Amino acid sequence: MRRLTAILTATAVAASLAACAVPHRRDDGSAIDKPAATRAQVTAVYERYREVRNAAAELLDPKPLSTVETGPVLAIDTGAFEVSQKLDQAGQEDSGPIDVTQVETPRFRAYPLWMFAVVRDTERKVNRLQVFERATSVDPWLLVATPEALTSTVLPDLRHDGSGHAVTVKPDDGRGMALSAQEAADGYAKTLADPDADVAGPITDDAFVRQMREVAQANSSLDGVQFEQSWAAEKVRYVLRTADGGALAFITLLRSDRYTVDQDRKVTWPDGSPQQALLEDGIQAGSGTLNYYHQILVSLPGGSAKPRALAQYGGVVQGQVG
Repeated sequence: MRRLTAILTATAVAASLAACAVPHRRDDGSAIDKPAATRAQVTAVYERYREVRNAAAELLDPKPLSTVETGPVLAIDTGAFEVSQKLDQAGQEDSGPIDVTQVETPRFRAYPLWMFAVVRDTERKVNRLQVFERATSVDPWLLVATPEALTSTVLPDLRHDGSGHAVTVKPDDGRGMALSAQEAADGYAKTLADPDADVAGPITDDAFVRQMREVAQANSSLDGVQFEQSWAAEKVRYVLRTADGGALAFITLLRSDRYTVDQDRKVTWPDGSPQQALLEDGIQAGSGTLNYYHQILVSLPGGSAKPRALAQYGGVVQGQVG
């Protein structure tokens, strides 16, 4: 799984991003009723975000990331930087042509605010489907979700209100759909945790599910190794209504791979791999664990159709022996 690498100057970035945000009183924002941002502000936030990441990539230092990212995205990208440091690899700067092709700014009555942007990376031929969030009126915009899809992937049309702003959906609201966004997240975790789970159940046997099951099956086939995998769904926070009465949900899953190795066996990973960087000596006559975050963008069609993952982004965030 590919992880993005890049960044900016810590102090200057926080100030720059905050300067692009919607002006508002310095209070809890409980009385607001406005769109998260304008398209121009979204573009400015993204450009500064990219500048920060590129500066960080050049320095190969993950510390400034916390000024432009948070949560699982920050964990994934920090893990990627740490792996590059251990492997003495140069940071990969994001220097190719970038085009913000779609901006969705829902209206909110209270903080946090969040906005959705589709960013086309023409060099890699992918779309980054990104959510930026602003916790309070004095906080900067931070990237909180960034699944990626091939540019050929078609997203469902979104529903908009009378003023042209995207409509949000509560994560536990399943009206008009087979599952709510939170139920879908929990369903993915349950399906992936059980390799024998009924593929005719509530979750589609989509490309993401098949890929993760192939990884689990390969690890389970290792001779002299007991392999266990667990999955857990994070609380869903970002959901948009689609024109067909369904929804687009940003879902984050935590995956944990545990290896218990026989006395006469040893598990190692290829040189240059993230797993090898985190567990340099492999696992021999004992146990070890690798933890991953996966972010997926899931389509919840209107009606009775099953949820389906359209995009993903993830990586290993922690490795430990014992």
